[in-house]
Amino acid sequence: MSGSSFNAEEHKNMLRSYFNGQGFQRWASIYGDDKLSTVRNTVRQGHAVMMDKAFDWLEKLRLPKGATVLDAGCGTGLFSIRLAKAGYKVKSVDIASQMVEKARAEATKQGVAGNMDFEVNTIEAVSGTYDAVVCFDVLIHYPAEGFAQAFRNLSNLTKGDVIFTYAPYNKILAFQHWLGGFFPKKERRTTIQMIRDDEMKRVMQSLNRRVKSQEKISFGFYHTMLMHVSHK
Repeated sequence: MSGSSFNAEEHKNMLRSYFNGQGFQRWASIYGDDKLSTVRNTVRQGHAVMMDKAFDWLEKLRLPKGATVLDAGCGTGLFSIRLAKAGYKVKSVDIASQMVEKARAEATKQGVAGNMDFEVNTIEAVSGTYDAVVCFDVLIHYPAEGFAQAFRNLSNLTKGDVIFTYAPYNKILAFQHWLGGFFPKKERRTTIQMIRDDEMKRVMQSLNRRVKSQEKISFGFYHTMLMHVSHK
């Protein structure tokens, strides 16, 4: 994708608007315990499988008790709360204020808000220094060039590891997404932006990052690549 075709500001405004509106309702029900359609239920289950694997990878880092973890794009706080319960100090950041408020309310209810710090911000602008960074089902909304910009910031916030998801390129899904473009807007989700392997390698090389683990997670309508990278 050429530089001129990606407008970072426009993209952020689109995501903010979606996740404070229709996206908040949709994802809050998926992350919660509402009764779901078959399609959304597979997304919930796939997301849970991904989080279990990511948590397992993070625990294997053997970070000291009280280590700081940035959850970039925390949504309603599912993973952040899990981290806080495990004794990590968590910075929970999301572009959508509704998501952050829901995460804060849930953390308070579960008695772990004291281990957490909440902030409404974008993954490109969040700052600080952390022992590890996680970013799940956020970068899937970024085309290759936008991904490179956002990931550069996340990568610079830690001397440790980054565990994240992205949407790997898949011909069948690409066709379905193209087809989906013809449906009325109200029927659509935000567009999933698939990244080709060579583009991902280029970004990791440019940031001097080494891939430690990666695992494709496909569960019904949930498809993502979970990746764990460290400094070379």
